[in-house]
Amino acid sequence: MRRSVLVVVLATAFTCAAAFALQDAWEAPADAKAKKNPVVASDATLLQGKDLYKKNCLMCHGEAGRGDGPATKFVKPAPADISNAAAQDRMTDGEIFWKITVGQKPMPAFGKKLSEDDRWKVVGFVRTLKN
Repeated sequence: MRRSVLVVVLATAFTCAAAFALQDAWEAPADAKAKKNPVVASDATLLQGKDLYKKNCLMCHGEAGRGDGPATKFVKPAPADISNAAAQDRMTDGEIFWKITVGQKPMPAFGKKLSEDDRWKVVGFVRTLKN
Protein backbone atom coordinates (compact mmCIF):
# COMPACT_ATOMS: atom_id res chain seq x y z
CA MET A 1 0.00 0.00 0.00
CA ARG A 2 2.77 2.42 0.94
CA ARG A 3 4.57 1.63 -2.28
CA SER A 4 1.44 2.42 -4.33
CA VAL A 5 1.01 5.75 -2.58
CA LEU A 6 4.68 6.59 -3.13
CA VAL A 7 4.41 5.76 -6.84
CA VAL A 8 1.33 7.96 -7.21
CA VAL A 9 3.00 10.84 -5.33
CA LEU A 10 6.18 10.57 -7.42
CA ALA A 11 4.22 10.36 -10.68
CA THR A 12 2.18 13.42 -9.72
CA ALA A 13 5.32 15.36 -8.77
CA PHE A 14 7.01 14.42 -12.05
CA THR A 15 3.94 15.45 -14.07
CA CYS A 16 3.74 18.82 -12.29
CA ALA A 17 7.46 19.44 -12.77
CA ALA A 18 7.18 18.63 -16.48
CA ALA A 19 4.20 20.98 -16.85
CA PHE A 20 6.07 23.80 -15.15
CA ALA A 21 9.13 23.20 -17.33
CA LEU A 22 7.01 23.41 -20.47
CA GLN A 23 5.36 26.58 -19.22
CA ASP A 24 8.75 28.17 -18.54
CA ALA A 25 9.92 27.40 -22.08
CA TRP A 26 7.39 29.84 -23.60
CA GLU A 27 7.98 28.75 -27.17
CA ALA A 28 6.26 30.50 -30.03
CA PRO A 29 4.52 28.35 -32.63
CA ALA A 30 6.45 27.73 -35.84
CA ASP A 31 4.19 29.98 -37.93
CA ALA A 32 4.76 32.86 -35.49
CA LYS A 33 8.53 32.31 -35.55
CA ALA A 34 8.50 32.44 -39.34
CA LYS A 35 6.91 35.91 -39.55
CA LYS A 36 9.13 38.70 -40.81
CA ASN A 37 8.99 42.25 -39.50
CA PRO A 38 7.10 44.26 -42.14
CA VAL A 39 8.16 47.57 -40.56
CA VAL A 40 11.41 48.79 -42.08
CA ALA A 41 13.81 50.01 -39.40
CA SER A 42 14.43 53.72 -39.78
CA ASP A 43 15.26 56.53 -37.39
CA ALA A 44 11.55 57.39 -37.23
CA THR A 45 10.23 53.85 -36.62
CA LEU A 46 12.97 53.10 -34.06
CA LEU A 47 12.13 56.31 -32.18
CA GLN A 48 8.44 55.35 -32.22
CA GLY A 49 9.36 51.87 -30.99
CA LYS A 50 11.48 53.40 -28.22
CA ASP A 51 8.58 55.61 -27.10
CA LEU A 52 6.22 52.61 -27.07
CA TYR A 53 8.79 50.59 -25.13
CA LYS A 54 9.13 53.38 -22.55
CA LYS A 55 5.35 53.55 -22.07
CA ASN A 56 4.67 49.81 -22.00
CA CYS A 57 7.82 47.81 -21.20
CA LEU A 58 10.36 49.89 -19.29
CA MET A 59 8.67 49.52 -15.88
CA CYS A 60 9.53 45.82 -15.89
CA HIS A 61 12.28 45.29 -18.47
CA GLY A 62 14.22 48.44 -17.55
CA GLU A 63 15.84 51.21 -19.58
CA ALA A 64 18.37 48.89 -21.25
CA GLY A 65 16.15 45.78 -21.33
CA ARG A 66 18.02 43.92 -18.58
CA GLY A 67 14.88 43.00 -16.62
CA ASP A 68 15.73 45.51 -13.89
CA GLY A 69 12.90 48.04 -14.18
CA PRO A 70 11.42 49.73 -11.11
CA ALA A 71 8.43 47.34 -10.99
CA THR A 72 10.63 44.25 -10.63
CA LYS A 73 10.38 44.34 -6.85
CA PHE A 74 6.68 43.52 -7.31
CA VAL A 75 6.88 41.21 -10.33
CA LYS A 76 7.49 37.49 -9.92
CA PRO A 77 9.02 35.85 -11.80
CA ALA A 78 11.43 38.62 -12.70
CA PRO A 79 11.27 39.85 -16.29
CA ALA A 80 13.68 38.42 -18.82
CA ASP A 81 16.85 40.22 -19.85
CA ILE A 82 15.83 41.07 -23.40
CA SER A 83 19.19 42.72 -24.13
CA ASN A 84 21.08 39.44 -23.84
CA ALA A 85 22.81 38.80 -27.18
CA ALA A 86 22.52 35.00 -26.98
CA ALA A 87 18.79 35.19 -26.20
CA GLN A 88 18.19 37.70 -28.99
CA ASP A 89 20.14 35.55 -31.45
CA ARG A 90 17.92 32.55 -30.59
CA MET A 91 14.68 34.45 -31.27
CA THR A 92 13.28 35.58 -34.58
CA ASP A 93 11.46 38.89 -34.95
CA GLY A 94 8.27 36.87 -35.30
CA GLU A 95 8.85 35.14 -31.97
CA ILE A 96 9.43 38.45 -30.17
CA PHE A 97 6.30 39.86 -31.84
CA TRP A 98 4.29 36.80 -30.73
CA LYS A 99 5.50 37.13 -27.13
CA ILE A 100 4.55 40.83 -27.07
CA THR A 101 1.17 39.96 -28.58
CA VAL A 102 0.13 37.06 -26.32
CA GLY A 103 2.13 37.78 -23.15
CA GLN A 104 2.71 35.29 -20.36
CA LYS A 105 2.06 36.06 -16.71
CA PRO A 106 3.20 38.29 -15.25
CA MET A 107 3.77 40.00 -18.64
CA PRO A 108 0.48 41.24 -20.08
CA ALA A 109 -0.63 40.58 -23.63
CA PHE A 110 -0.35 43.65 -25.84
CA GLY A 111 -2.33 42.24 -28.78
CA LYS A 112 -5.33 44.45 -28.00
CA LYS A 113 -3.48 47.38 -26.42
CA LEU A 114 -1.00 48.08 -29.24
CA SER A 115 -1.67 47.97 -32.95
CA GLU A 116 0.12 45.35 -35.04
CA ASP A 117 2.29 48.08 -36.54
CA ASP A 118 3.23 49.40 -33.09
CA ARG A 119 4.13 45.91 -31.84
CA TRP A 120 6.47 45.49 -34.82
CA LYS A 121 8.05 48.85 -33.99
CA VAL A 122 8.68 47.64 -30.45
CA VAL A 123 10.36 44.53 -31.92
CA GLY A 124 12.62 46.78 -33.99
CA PHE A 125 13.54 48.84 -30.94
CA VAL A 126 14.14 45.74 -28.77
CA ARG A 127 16.72 44.64 -31.35
CA THR A 128 18.68 47.85 -30.64
CA LEU A 129 19.04 46.81 -26.98
CA LYS A 130 21.19 43.81 -27.87
CA ASN A 131 24.50 43.79 -26.02
